[in-house]
Amino acid sequence: MKNIKVYVMIAASLLLLGQAARAGRNELRHDDVVVEKGQTMHGDVATDKSILVNGVLEGDAVSVGGASVTVNGEVTGDLVAIGGSVYIPGEVKGKVASIGGPVSVTGRVAGDIACLGANLNLSAGEVDGDVSVVGGSFTKGEKAIHKGEVHSFDMNAVRTVLPRVLRLSRYAGNREHGANPWLIGGLVGLGLLFFFSMLATGAVLLLLPAVFFPKNVENAAAAISIDMWRACGIGALMVVGFFPALLMMVVSVMGIPLVPFALMLYAAAAALGLSAFSVILQNRFFEGIKKTGPAGLAGKVAVGYALMAGLMIFGKIIPLVGGILSLIGFMLFSFGTMLGLGAAWMTRMGNQGHTPAVRPVQPVQPVQPVVPPQA
Repeated sequence: MKNIKVYVMIAASLLLLGQAARAGRNELRHDDVVVEKGQTMHGDVATDKSILVNGVLEGDAVSVGGASVTVNGEVTGDLVAIGGSVYIPGEVKGKVASIGGPVSVTGRVAGDIACLGANLNLSAGEVDGDVSVVGGSFTKGEKAIHKGEVHSFDMNAVRTVLPRVLRLSRYAGNREHGANPWLIGGLVGLGLLFFFSMLATGAVLLLLPAVFFPKNVENAAAAISIDMWRACGIGALMVVGFFPALLMMVVSVMGIPLVPFALMLYAAAAALGLSAFSVILQNRFFEGIKKTGPAGLAGKVAVGYALMAGLMIFGKIIPLVGGILSLIGFMLFSFGTMLGLGAAWMTRMGNQGHTPAVRPVQPVQPVQPVVPPQA
């Protein structure tokens, strides 16, 4: 139950992140935000640069550019950061959500704190709400005060412990050594925990493009819808040619520095494209059952991903036909990734719309009337 709460907290933080990003998308600033001591700034703040609050910020603080966020004064709303470090010597009266950036609290946070892929350090501060950390560590000092619950899950610990547990699993069902129901239950629980952690990671990767780059996802989805076979062909070429191209870069002295960039670009294109395919999949699903699907883009992506993941999950549970369901889910996932890569190429990572090529129509020559010869 505690592990489920971790994912609920992370999902809540992502929802908070999405709401704040949508609220500030039209007013996204491209400069550092500074609230001086003694100054009060009213309204939400969203920027792709750093945020420094020495005074009072009456609203939410959102930083999406990987820069640092420091609260020496007071933030009355929520604080959301992606990629950058968060320092809170002051007070945040709302929730704190961080993705990919460490969080250090020496002041006070009245709400919950959720960290995804980041470490949380509560050295001498105070947190009234729950603390959830996935893919990072939680450190609490002796003078720190925490009134809520702690839900921490470190993927590195699972990678270290899992091989050892699997070696012990052969003894769990061996009658000569004595079957231990607690050991069997622990193995099952660890397997479910690892499985749901991977499931949650996939959901996060697909929701990020829909939250921060909705127009790009919509352009890619439109390209898949109107020119699916071309996207399929281009995506197949990208899948087949990626590793040979990567090998050529590795053996070249000039190409070695470009390998990390190529890997990140390929992963970003796959995430963007699969997010767009999830939108198309859920549209077709609700059209088939003649029901109305979710209106928001993030909801459409989540439902499309749930359809693919659900087939693979229930395929492992349902006997007889379960293998077929898992195969269908895996094929949808693979086909969607290939289509998405093609759509990302056609729309230049969703930055422009795609218009299918139309062959010019040859004008029809008028038929000359046949005049009978004169007698």
